[in-house]
Parts: sequence; C-alpha cells; structure tokens
Amino acid sequence: MNKLPRFEWNESLKTGITSIDAQHRELVQAVNDLADAIEQGQGTRAIQQLLTFMKYYAEWHFNHEESVAEAHRCPVAEVNRRAHLQFVQMFQNWQQRYRASQADDRVALEIHRHLADWLVGHIMRVDKQIGDHVCLQKCQPVPSGR
Repeated sequence: MNKLPRFEWNESLKTGITSIDAQHRELVQAVNDLADAIEQGQGTRAIQQLLTFMKYYAEWHFNHEESVAEAHRCPVAEVNRRAHLQFVQMFQNWQQRYRASQADDRVALEIHRHLADWLVGHIMRVDKQIGDHVCLQKCQPVPSGR
C-alpha cells in the first residue's frame, strides 16, 4: 500500500480564533491517525473507533464554530451551517458504506481522502472567513463617543 498523505498543521490553516484552531488541529490529527490505522492494518475495530470519534468530535466542533459565527453575525454563518449539515450526512453515508463493505481497505482509503480534502477545503474556503470577520470585529477601535 502506498503511504497516505499526512497533514501538517500550519499557519495557512489558522483562523485566528484560538478555540477553533485548537479543534481543527485535533481533527487534522484524527485524519492522520486514520491514515496510520489503515497503513498499519490495525483492523476494522480501530478504524471504526476512529470514525466514530471523528463523527462526534466534528459534530461538537461544528456546534461551537456555528455559535461563534452566529454570535459575531458572520456573513458566512449560514453557508457554514449548511456545509456542516452536508458533511454530517456524507460522513454517515461513509460509515455505513464502510460497514457494508465488510471493512474493505479501499473504502477506508476513500473515506480518508474525502475527509482530508473536505477538512482542508472547508477551513480554507469558509472557516478562515469566519476568523477574518471575528478579528475585524475585535480589532476595530471602539468609537470614542464624540
């Protein structure tokens, strides 16, 4: 089996929101852990446990991220919420497909690729906009009241 790509957390993925960046790091690590489990042949149980962890962690993260976007009246809040809903549905389909395939490594590889692509793409296209908006709100000077 070819070595699966690993994703390094770097400055280009930072949103500038400490809590969201920390959660994104965890998700990137989980994608890398999934690659390790697949490559090392850790088996169906390990891969299913990682997928379950990722599902619940992503849902928890999405709730947090959506509340930050909403609290700051971020213009992409609704786009972000819809993307998260689509991801949760896709992820459920991937999990069902993996189980139905009787833990076929090819399906696990496909899931890994989709997860990595979606995560990095979503951070770059949507989450960074949330970070920019929050930073603009926090960085703007308070009117002096003149």
